[in-house]
Amino acid sequence: MKKFSLAILISTAVVGTSFAIPGIDLKVGAGYINLSPSGWVKYKGNQVDVKNDLHWGDSGNINAYLELGLPILPNIKVEYLPAKYDGTGKITKTFKFGDYTFTASDNIYSKLKLDQYYLSLFYNLPIPFVKPRIGVAVDYADGYAYVKSLTTGQEDRADFKAPIPMAYLGLHASVPKLPIEFDFEGKGIAYKGNRLIDIKAMGMFTLIGIPLIGKAYVGGGYRYQKIKLDDIDNVYSDLKFKGFFGEVGVEF
Repeated sequence: MKKFSLAILISTAVVGTSFAIPGIDLKVGAGYINLSPSGWVKYKGNQVDVKNDLHWGDSGNINAYLELGLPILPNIKVEYLPAKYDGTGKITKTFKFGDYTFTASDNIYSKLKLDQYYLSLFYNLPIPFVKPRIGVAVDYADGYAYVKSLTTGQEDRADFKAPIPMAYLGLHASVPKLPIEFDFEGKGIAYKGNRLIDIKAMGMFTLIGIPLIGKAYVGGGYRYQKIKLDDIDNVYSDLKFKGFFGEVGVEF
């Protein structure tokens, strides 16, 4: 609730500024996304499958963004994407996670909490029709993986925090004479065995000429994330998160 209230205050302040300073554009949006996990994670032990061994289910969460279009300077976009994947069930193989060994036939509870804070800086290129965007981004990932045996009471947790620099690419296209637009956004980096990819594609129905706002949209699309880690705070992983989302937003 505190984060949401802070976002409202910031948005309100920026809206007032955008009306006062010519040349500054503002976009604000929020949506609901449902992501399904797959892959494996490892912490001081064995690779553990997140579906078959840890029984993680889908994660449904509200996410939001704010984007400022500035003259001369690069555009600025901030986004918050929270997620929680958890599950309970009986394991069919023995594995080690952290300092403990979890034995086959144990009942376990496990969870991945992952909050991602994105900061993107980009320029719109003067190319008609597709309107490309190019720039850089940072994904600050803050989370933990947790496993507890409900049979023995053993539990361990792997925490990780890291700012991850990424390349940024976007495209935006409109259908002539129709209130329909499409947007693509991709961020990614690969280095030293680590690979992070975040791709978002969306179709939008737009409304223009709204008093005090200018433009609003209702959209939906698909998001794909790949997180491959090679010894980040003793955590290794090859994870994929993908699913559909809905989104609404306004442009001033």
